[in-house]
Amino acid sequence: MKVSTKVERRIRNYSPQGGLDQTSLIFLKLSAVNHPHVKAHLERVALLADESAKVLKKDNKAAFFGGLLHDVGKIILPYQLFDGHDIDTKEYVEVKTHALAGFEILRDLHLFSACCAGIHHALYKKGYGLMVKDFPQDWSVDTIRKVLDISAIISICDFVDAFTHRKTKIKDQSDSKSPNLRGMLKDKYSNDQGTIDVVLRINKELNM
Repeated sequence: MKVSTKVERRIRNYSPQGGLDQTSLIFLKLSAVNHPHVKAHLERVALLADESAKVLKKDNKAAFFGGLLHDVGKIILPYQLFDGHDIDTKEYVEVKTHALAGFEILRDLHLFSACCAGIHHALYKKGYGLMVKDFPQDWSVDTIRKVLDISAIISICDFVDAFTHRKTKIKDQSDSKSPNLRGMLKDKYSNDQGTIDVVLRINKELNM
């Protein structure tokens, strides 16, 4: 079964509340117009996050939709930024705006996924995007912890898929100390060794 078909079937089978299924399907369709590489990345990250969360005994439904929408902010950026060329420093500054843009796009529609989109690049060294202090003030500690748990899974899945499939060089210099993926992950996510091991294993099993 093709990845796109598998993703669309999973969206419908999950039957999420609040129109999250329609938001996800529309976003994928829009991404396919000018950002086909981004769309493929989103689908792979969603499936990887879903399966990894199951093993980690976290909310895999939240991980799936969070993964599917984590780069929603890229849809408003020029397609040239994601055409596979090695972007320069100025372009990288523009690319980094996608995290907060994703939060703003989703915040009035799907707040949990919005926070995952906003913070997924802020969970590692030299990261960027939304901070915990920007979360709703009335959220409980448990809700905040859940967002952080799910976002960590998404962030690691995002990095693994980018390393595996993206042609452009990594721009945050996270590969300067280690020549291999596991080494980079352990340097970036020093407190998430268990999640790293699970994601790498599931990524190999899915073979996307």
